[in-house]
Amino acid sequence: MTSIQRSPLRRIALALALTLALALLLAAVLIAYQFSAHASSHREAPLISKDPFADTTDVYMFISPENPANVVLAASWIPFQAPEGGPNYFEWDKTALYDIYVDNNGDASPDITYTLSSNVVVENPNTFLYNVGPIGLNGANWNRKQYITITEQIGDDAPTVLVGNKLAAPVNIGEKSTPNYESYFDAAVTARTTPQGPMKIFAGQTDDAFWVDLQVFDLLTLRGQDAPIGYTTGNNIPVDSLSGMNVHSLVIEAPIAHVTSAGEPVIGMWAGTRRSQIRVLTSSGGQLNSITYTQVSRLGMPLVNEVVIPMGLKDVFNSIPPSSDLDVYGLLQKSVEDPELATLLCALYDVPVPNPVNDSDQKCNTQFTPGTPRTGRGDIFDIFVTGIKLSKPLTVGNTVIPAGTNFTQPQTVRPAEMLRLNTAIHTLGVCPTTPARLGVLAGDLCGFPNGRRLADDVVEIELLAVAGAVYQLLDGTDANFTYNEALGAVLTDGVDYNDVPFYGASDRRGYPTTFPYMAPPHSGQAHWHINPFFNLLLDWVQNGAED
Repeated sequence: MTSIQRSPLRRIALALALTLALALLLAAVLIAYQFSAHASSHREAPLISKDPFADTTDVYMFISPENPANVVLAASWIPFQAPEGGPNYFEWDKTALYDIYVDNNGDASPDITYTLSSNVVVENPNTFLYNVGPIGLNGANWNRKQYITITEQIGDDAPTVLVGNKLAAPVNIGEKSTPNYESYFDAAVTARTTPQGPMKIFAGQTDDAFWVDLQVFDLLTLRGQDAPIGYTTGNNIPVDSLSGMNVHSLVIEAPIAHVTSAGEPVIGMWAGTRRSQIRVLTSSGGQLNSITYTQVSRLGMPLVNEVVIPMGLKDVFNSIPPSSDLDVYGLLQKSVEDPELATLLCALYDVPVPNPVNDSDQKCNTQFTPGTPRTGRGDIFDIFVTGIKLSKPLTVGNTVIPAGTNFTQPQTVRPAEMLRLNTAIHTLGVCPTTPARLGVLAGDLCGFPNGRRLADDVVEIELLAVAGAVYQLLDGTDANFTYNEALGAVLTDGVDYNDVPFYGASDRRGYPTTFPYMAPPHSGQAHWHINPFFNLLLDWVQNGAED
């Protein structure tokens, strides 16, 4: 076929069309980027990566934004939940127990334990549908109902039922099945009272509140940076790898006086999952009896099992309680006090390490004495294992916190990995009205690693800490080590806040104001995927259009 000669007018029209197409494509890319720029890694150990319904993803602990006399304990499980994952939507696993533990005296053993269990009732087993109409708050039209029970055990006392066999909120399917989803979200909150004041409990599906560009695992690539830290070809734009994904979360808000012990303002927290070791099943496959439960997942400080614990010890770490950490510290000492991440930052990007080995082949390793804790990176040891006790005065504004202050370290402490919070720091007037994303590194003493707020950018905080940002404050054994402040603009993954606003916040950069603080889950209806239309449009723009 002979091609038709285009007239000048026709060429102008085609050029305008191409310009419009490029504008639409650019808008589409920007929209896609807006909806895909924030999340987290949760597949931290080989065994638990194969058991996602038992996988603990994140732990948070912070002073309540609603009431500064309260503390919030929160944990999430079951990663990578695509909101439209039906007809068998995500739910709590009825064969697992989900736990939040509180240590309020520093002995690395739980003094308070919150446990969630669940069961499922199928109304009609002869349909494949999760629901047969709009789901009512009372469970109407909901075919596969889930009920949850949450208990609190203080010391060796018998557990107290806080939430008893309560109908859970359904997942966020879409406006036909779950209209006005916030009404389900709010109905999932349970109010209780304690001798010290009111308590709130929430359990259900939420937005995944953690964010990170997981391409950091491609040899510590930080997209958005120039090579060698970023890429020279392909996509070098930061992406939040879990934007649009959901998790299941348990959130407890309780009076500080209820969870602390007398004279000790520091509390430790971790979360985990237990599975029954032996299950006796009925002929139809239902569970008849469980004999004992064993821990299969454990999480305290963010990213510890992912980027501190070596591959050969990850599954072991998930199986032991914090009280056993000191007993096996000989296996963990190198990982903590000569962290592999610091070695890689040094080898790949020439970031120096404190107290390097006097050997040109090992200049990226920190010296330590095997078998003697805290002889290597004392700053990392304090942050992750004992909590922080200031070795030098810390000045914030007009307030000086003297050396020797137990910042996040209990007065008597057994070394163990967990998240720690000093519940009294906020009373000193040292925390800004607008919380700082980089927490303590930005002078905000109410942020990570003093607890962990939803808006704390723990990925960047930990990268900078490993690079030595607080080495002289907490350790200082190597007086010649100097932290390069310029690393603050380099060791960033370019993802600074969550993909959606937290509950009650005005925008994605805002701080949550309303319990349970995590954002409601993404809906299957609104979840963003690549639209085939834009692939066709891109092909049309790249290859030209014929008549």
